[in-house]
Amino acid sequence: MVEIKRIKIREALFILFVFFLSLFVLRGFLSPGYPPSWGGDSYGHLFKIWKLMKDYSPWIEDWYGGYPFLRFYPPLSYLIGALLGKITSSAIAGYKLTVLLAILVGAVSTRVLLKELDFSDASSYLSGIVYAFSVYHLRVLSPEGNFPRFLAINVAPLFLLALLYITRRNWRYAVLSGLFLAVVGLAHHTLFVSFGLMVSFLLPYFWITRRNGVKDIALDLAVASITALSISSFWVLPFLLEKGNAHFLKENSIEYLFKFQSVRLEDLLFHTSSWSFYQGLAFYIGVAGIVILLAKKEKPQRLLGAGLLGASLVAILLSLGYYGPMAFLNRLPLLDMIPPYRWLDSLSLAGAIGVGALFEVLSGFIPQNTGNGAKRKAVAGILLAFLVVLSLSDIRLQVDSLKAESFPGDYLAVLSYIKNDNSTGWRFYQSGLWITQGSRVAYTPALAGKPSLDGWYRQGDPAYPQHSYLNYAMEKDPEFAEKALRAYSVKYVITDENYGGYGDITGNLRGFGFEEVYSSGPFHLYRWNNFTFLQPKTGVLVIGDWSIDLGVPYERGSFVEDYAKKLSSYSLVILDGYKYRDVGVWFDLQEYVKNGGVLVINTFRSPDAEAERLGVRSLIVKVQGRANLSSAVFNASEFSEFQYEGQPWTATAYTGDIVPLIRLENLTVLGYKDYGRGRVYFVGLNLPYHAVYSNNDYEKSILRGLLTPYLQAPELNYTILELGDGRIKLRYGLERPAKVIVSENYFPHWKAKVDGDMVSVERNNEFGLVELNLPAGEHELELSFEDPFLPLRYLSLLSLLLVLGLLLLPKRT
Repeated sequence: MVEIKRIKIREALFILFVFFLSLFVLRGFLSPGYPPSWGGDSYGHLFKIWKLMKDYSPWIEDWYGGYPFLRFYPPLSYLIGALLGKITSSAIAGYKLTVLLAILVGAVSTRVLLKELDFSDASSYLSGIVYAFSVYHLRVLSPEGNFPRFLAINVAPLFLLALLYITRRNWRYAVLSGLFLAVVGLAHHTLFVSFGLMVSFLLPYFWITRRNGVKDIALDLAVASITALSISSFWVLPFLLEKGNAHFLKENSIEYLFKFQSVRLEDLLFHTSSWSFYQGLAFYIGVAGIVILLAKKEKPQRLLGAGLLGASLVAILLSLGYYGPMAFLNRLPLLDMIPPYRWLDSLSLAGAIGVGALFEVLSGFIPQNTGNGAKRKAVAGILLAFLVVLSLSDIRLQVDSLKAESFPGDYLAVLSYIKNDNSTGWRFYQSGLWITQGSRVAYTPALAGKPSLDGWYRQGDPAYPQHSYLNYAMEKDPEFAEKALRAYSVKYVITDENYGGYGDITGNLRGFGFEEVYSSGPFHLYRWNNFTFLQPKTGVLVIGDWSIDLGVPYERGSFVEDYAKKLSSYSLVILDGYKYRDVGVWFDLQEYVKNGGVLVINTFRSPDAEAERLGVRSLIVKVQGRANLSSAVFNASEFSEFQYEGQPWTATAYTGDIVPLIRLENLTVLGYKDYGRGRVYFVGLNLPYHAVYSNNDYEKSILRGLLTPYLQAPELNYTILELGDGRIKLRYGLERPAKVIVSENYFPHWKAKVDGDMVSVERNNEFGLVELNLPAGEHELELSFEDPFLPLRYLSLLSLLLVLGLLLLPKRT
């Protein structure tokens, strides 16, 4: 009992030492202010904590015109940060306390790992401290600002510990191993790759030191895997099933990214700047310890040393990437998605284990005749303290990058102006500020209280290609930029004089009709009123030919079937000299018109020249000279003679259920028929070609006049009734049925209803937004993001509670 109490006191003192050392090392970081950014990612991660503190929604409005929140980024650090933020009523405090917690976990998990590797208490304490305060870890915290990865690196020893338990312990430890694996995966799944490299080199060590049989190991591995997957299913399964909707780049196949993310050898070996990849003096000390392990007589220790050394050398080789001798390795499948510098994540653990091994050896050299036991412990304590101080001596090199900062006052003033606008249904955009202000742009929705078209995790942006091009277009392609700003419902644009393209951007904004409404320091705020949350779309499809210039861009094809399933995306479809392979395609055309489409048909030179379609029969006719045309609407005398190369003019005319506009005796040359919510125009005597052939402007004007209303977007007005994360409700009035672009990023799981009836949700390819076919008239439109994976939260929670219950069960004696 006394010994147990002594152990608890020792462990408590270790944790207290790490805690107070953390307060000292992070004194600048923990001081009042925002986490340091230094051009890194810190504000992007701080935003996610802030957002989670408010509530959780699988779809948020704040970023990128709509964003699948936490779908593609491991959530553990944000969940912890939000919980601590709730307790302290501050997202910033939640962020900083999570960092403190991560250091404590890093020290304790390394301490436990070293004990499982059969190191002494003193060595394991030393390694825990060295690992938790690695200068490389501090570089990940700032300036890189990779908050989730900082937590992940600190829990990474649990990955190795889990595998050791699986090969050495009973089922209870297999369940605990599953919990450890879930923690590592939810902290940052990429660590399974970078630390998996170390694991692969340590497999011989795991095998030779196993205490379980092969069958038991396989069973424990299955238990751990099922446990890990069950606990993490709320994030892992949606990530795996929907990663095709993200924009993960094979970054090592993109030359400039590969070069940018590769490590120069001098930046690894020396502290060239706060951004360098220097591993610290602890790593060099650790290498000495690893070499000593290789010289040991005991085979397990030699295998441990060989595994750590081999993994470290390969990790360094892969980290060099572009600058290394074997860059092709980084372009192999799977490896091509890992930024080269990420391979360095496991080096600090190898170094920490090496430092512990060195202490084991050096402490063994203390003469046995060094006085009594107390004196010998004192000498070992001095050696331990010396190695701690020596290993952590270069922490001072990262101090400047660990100081809390203030949010720029001028920037905040512009955001405050936006915040005071109480209207809704719009966004603000920060052109070029992702260069001058870095990740601060990601936190601006929290400060402005309004959604931004910016964000800070491009892989998860559903419209990343379009938004990426917009950054360029703001300077170089104003035609696209103006259309995009309107489609994305951008009301305000913030500019920064410090950005190189500032002049081009502001010049283009003024050309679009923006006016400067506020400025503070180098920041200028522009506003316009040409934004819209709903934008009716005009789409024209011509199957075959149409001789008369429509004055607008249109899509053109030869066979009707090729477009049958997407006819609803066009406001006007023209069939002129068309073809089809199956007459059944007329069912699709009929449905298109019935649902509000406009169809123009010239049956001449088509399979329907002598057929009946939609209750109207087409007939082949021949006309020579002045045709006997009549009309109550148009001046038939203005038509040119009908002849072709001196021969009679051969074409088609119509009879049946049709409203005539121009007649040829008892036949209709030009007429229409209303069908369902749409209209069909029947064009005879091959009038489009005749107008061009005879160069008759009056004939051309008749046909243009009929089509002009459908070549322009219909009038639309709307009132937003509700606009929040994953839910949009509005009332609209539409002049005629049309395809309408909704200013919301498209993503699977959006559902739309018009007056309670479901309508299909499509993707607008030009802007990556939601597109709907809406009926004419006054209606109520509702859109909701219905995430099918939400129930997995309950599975994960139930699994976690079950695991904790099993682990807390009293052990049988």
